[in-house]
Amino acid sequence: MLIALSGFSGKMGESIKEVADNSYQIVDFKSADLQKNKPDIIIDFSSPDQSLKVIKCCLKLKIPLVIGTTGLNSNHVAEISDASNKIPICLDANFSPGVHRLISNVDAFLTNAQEKITGITINEIHHTNKVDAPSGTALMIQSNILERFSDLNLAFNMLSERKGDVYGIHQVSLLSNESILCTFEHKAENRIIFADGAIKVAELLINKRPNFTVNFALIKHNSPIFGLIAQPTTGTIWYNFNNKAWRLDKGQNFKDSQIIQCTEINYKKLKTLSSFNHRSKELEDWMSFVKPISDQNVGSSIKFCYLAEGKVDFYPRTSPTMEWDIAAGHSILKSAGGNVISDSGIEIKYGKTKFQNDIFLAHGKTQNIPNTFLIKLKNKNYNSYKKDLDDSITELKKENLVVFPTETVYGLGAIGNSKKAIKSIYNAKNRPSNNPLIAHTFNKKEAEKYGEFTRTGNILTERYWPGPLTIILQTKKNNLAKLLSQGKSTIAIRVPSHPVARDLLEQIKIPILAPSANKSGGVSPTEINHVKEDFGPKFRGKDWNLSKIIDYGSCEVGIESTVVDCRGDLPIILRHGYITSEMISNIFNSDILVPQDFDEFISPGLMKSHYSPKANVYINQKSKIDDSAWLFFGNVPKTLQKEKIMFNLSPSGNLLQACNLLYSALRYLDSFGVKNIQVMPIPMKGIGIAINDRLRRASYQN
Repeated sequence: MLIALSGFSGKMGESIKEVADNSYQIVDFKSADLQKNKPDIIIDFSSPDQSLKVIKCCLKLKIPLVIGTTGLNSNHVAEISDASNKIPICLDANFSPGVHRLISNVDAFLTNAQEKITGITINEIHHTNKVDAPSGTALMIQSNILERFSDLNLAFNMLSERKGDVYGIHQVSLLSNESILCTFEHKAENRIIFADGAIKVAELLINKRPNFTVNFALIKHNSPIFGLIAQPTTGTIWYNFNNKAWRLDKGQNFKDSQIIQCTEINYKKLKTLSSFNHRSKELEDWMSFVKPISDQNVGSSIKFCYLAEGKVDFYPRTSPTMEWDIAAGHSILKSAGGNVISDSGIEIKYGKTKFQNDIFLAHGKTQNIPNTFLIKLKNKNYNSYKKDLDDSITELKKENLVVFPTETVYGLGAIGNSKKAIKSIYNAKNRPSNNPLIAHTFNKKEAEKYGEFTRTGNILTERYWPGPLTIILQTKKNNLAKLLSQGKSTIAIRVPSHPVARDLLEQIKIPILAPSANKSGGVSPTEINHVKEDFGPKFRGKDWNLSKIIDYGSCEVGIESTVVDCRGDLPIILRHGYITSEMISNIFNSDILVPQDFDEFISPGLMKSHYSPKANVYINQKSKIDDSAWLFFGNVPKTLQKEKIMFNLSPSGNLLQACNLLYSALRYLDSFGVKNIQVMPIPMKGIGIAINDRLRRASYQN
C-alpha cells in the first residue's frame, strides 16, 4: 500500500511513519512524483490551506483522502464536503477510539439525566505549539452535544490550556445548578494512537471495507419495525419493507431492489463473523466451542446485512453496544428470517436504561438455537454448569424438586409424569389446590401432544415461542396430558426461551411443571437469594424435597409470562406480562378481551391477592402515610425526595427497567420491616399494564 503523507516532517507525520509496518510505503506528498507513482491514498496532517491543495490533488488522481488537520473554518469544511461527493474522504478531528468512547459516554449520561443538567464545561489541554484553540476535538464534542440535545438550551464553557508537551487531554464536565454531576476525561499518552487510527481508516477506504454505514431505524413497542443501512463506500443500501428484506446496489432505482433472505443454518458447517475491534476472551472461547468452518471480521452494521443475505450464520457479541448501533440491522435481519436474541433467548428489546445492549447473538434462519450456544456465550465456567444440569436431571427423575432459571422468574420444577412430584410442588409452596400449574415443553411439537391447538394458538406461538407466553388449550385425551393439567379440561403450556430451561427440557424429554420458586401468594423470585429467603437453609419439608438449585444470575424479564386463552377465534388475555396486549392486538388487528373476574381458575396468576410482600401495599400514592417505604418511578416529587426507605424502579421512567426490578424492589423494601409500601403511579401502557397488574394484586386486601 502506497501512502502519500501531507505533513511528512511534522510530529504527526513522524508518528505515522513510526506506526507503519512493512506493508505500507510512505512517501512525502510535497516531493514525490504522484503522477508517475500514483498513491493508493493520501493522509493529511498539515495546515487548513495545505489541506485544500491536497484535496485538489486527490480529485485529479481520483484517490481517497484521510484528513486529520484541525483548525478548519467553514469555507474549508464546505470545500471538503463538495469534494466528498466525488471521492471518499474521512475528516476527523481525532482518530483516537477513546475520544469517541468519551463522546458516547457523555451522550448516554445526557440521555438519562438531561433534566438535571444545566451547563457543560469542555476543557482541552495541549502542548504549547498547538495553534488552534479550542481544539478540533473540543469543537467536535460540543457539536455532537448541540446536535443531539439542542432542546436543552445548555450553557457551554470552553477552556483551552497550552503547556509543556501534552499530547492531548479532553475533559467534559456536566453541571447542575448546584454542582458538577460528572466529569469524563480522555488523555492521550502519545501521538501513536492518532497515527494508528488514521492508518486503519486509510486501509478501510482503500479496500472499501464495509466499515462505514449510515443507519436509520423505527422502533415501536420496544421492537424495530423498519431499518435502513447505507454503505457510502460502495453505494449499497439494505432495508426492510412489507415483511421482506431488500438490497439496492449503487446506480439502481428502488424498483430494482432485490429480496434477500437468510439461509437455513447448517450446524455442521457454521459460518460466523465478528467485529474488527471487539474481540474478547469470552468471544474466543465461544468460537473454540462452536468451531465454525469460517470466521470473518466485519465492521459496522454490515454484519447484520451479511446475515440477512445468507452469507453467514451467526454474529456473537460479548461486549456492550448501543441500541442505535444494531436496531436497523436487527429490523432488516428479522424481515429476512433471522433475529437478534439475548443470552436469555428472547428477542432484544429497545428503550433500555442507557440504551445499551449486553450480550447478544444475531442469527440466520433456524428453528431452535442450541442451548449451549447461549450458555457458553455467558457462562465462564461451563463445566460447573454442566454438572449442575446433570445433577438436576437426576433429581427430577427421582421425583424431587429443582429450582432453575427462566427468562421470566426462577421456577420450582417437578417432572410432569409423577403425581408425587407434582404434589410436592403444592406442598412446598403451600399452594391452593385449585391454582393450576404451567407445563413447560421443549418445543411446539412436544406441546401438541398435550393440548388441542387452535388457529389462535398457532398464530401466537409462531410469533412468541420460545418465549414468555403461556397459552390455554383444551386438554388432549391421554394420560400424561391429564396429569399435566391436574385433571382439568384445560391445560396451560409454555415453551421457554431461557437456555438452561431448554437444556433441562431437551435432555429429560418429559414436560416439567414449574410455578415460581417462592411461597404461594408471595413475591416471585428473580434471583437465587430470593429462593433461599423463602425456603430456608434446609430446602425440604415433610412432603417435599428441593434437591438442586441452578444459579444463573438475575432473570431478564422479571415478571411471569403473559397467559392467553387460545381456545376461541380470538385470544383472551388472562394475565398480563412481557408480551403486551398491544402486541397481541396488532397481530389479530382486533381489540383483545381482558376479563376481570373468573368463576374458575384455568390459569395461574388469577387470584385477587398475589405477589404480596409482608407489608401492606398501596398503589398510585402521592402523599405519605406513617411507617411506610416508597416505591418510586421516574421523577420523585420534592416533598418525598428525603425519604430514607425508598427504591426507584427507574429514575428515567423506563418501563422495561421497572419490570425487571419490580420484585427485587418489593423484597428490598419489605426487608426493613415497615408496615406499608407506597407506590407512585406507573403509566398504564405497554408493559406498564403488567406491572400495575402485579401491584394491584399485591395490594389486594380482603
